[in-house]
Amino acid sequence: MKRCLLIMLVLAGLSAGLAGQDRIITLRNDTIVCKITKITRNEIQFDIVSQGVRAAGRLPLSEICSYSVSTLPMWEPGLAYPPAGTTPAGSLRIGFNGGMGYLTSSSESAEETMAGVGIEEENARDYYDNLKSGWYGSADVAWIINQRYGVGVKYKFFNTSAVTEGYFNLGDYYNLYYATYRENIYVNYGGLFLFYREPVGKKDLFSIYSAFSAGLTLYRNESEVFSQAILITGKAPGLDGTFGLEYKITPLVSAGAEVSVFASKLRKIDITDGETEQTQELDKEHHENLSRIEVSLGLRFYLWNR
Repeated sequence: MKRCLLIMLVLAGLSAGLAGQDRIITLRNDTIVCKITKITRNEIQFDIVSQGVRAAGRLPLSEICSYSVSTLPMWEPGLAYPPAGTTPAGSLRIGFNGGMGYLTSSSESAEETMAGVGIEEENARDYYDNLKSGWYGSADVAWIINQRYGVGVKYKFFNTSAVTEGYFNLGDYYNLYYATYRENIYVNYGGLFLFYREPVGKKDLFSIYSAFSAGLTLYRNESEVFSQAILITGKAPGLDGTFGLEYKITPLVSAGAEVSVFASKLRKIDITDGETEQTQELDKEHHENLSRIEVSLGLRFYLWNR
């Protein structure tokens, strides 16, 4: 590296004779006087004119000690990216994730209500423990600017279900009813997506990133009790925050792991049994809390990353 620096100083002294020319210095201490035509995050493309004949060439950045463009400041390996103005306008990032989600709301009052109609307390507790955890998936598309900042759209999906059975006491002092009670819950979310990533390490193989999203949550609960199907739906604003780690497999594909926090509350629901429909405003203490924590793994694809 010291030898590269010495060569750059020598070349700086000869700049008057090479005005308007670009220069590339390789790790082998070779100097290429050329016209740089394109710089990507992975390589430099250039033209060389020799005896009136123009030839095109390219070199990966991993083999370059330094380079200079006649109209831009000199670049050195310590910089995370080439100088401003030499990189593309941006790249398209498409991400897919899958993992587990866990609802953070308390189920104590719901367990007491279920126990109050005859279900054993242990069965009621197991039912809501199962209902709190479920499968989670997401997809996002963002336009990345300067390799760090991004804006786009995000979609999230969460599904959980639970089932229990037992004797139900519906207030009839003379009869108990044996039945199965089940719920299958789907939560869909879509919103705008802000993204920031920070490379880690000299080779830019790892990066940490964070993201924030705001949008609309759609709730669907397919319930069944006494062989009667009941559909409960609703919608509410939602917020989502994400923190993750990404590893670059190739310049176009990365793998990542992330933790996210999702927040949303239903204040109004629509209920139907297929024949009648009603809308119900929920009291503050009975708001349906859809907030959850998610852990997932996934792949990211970078298009036009040239």
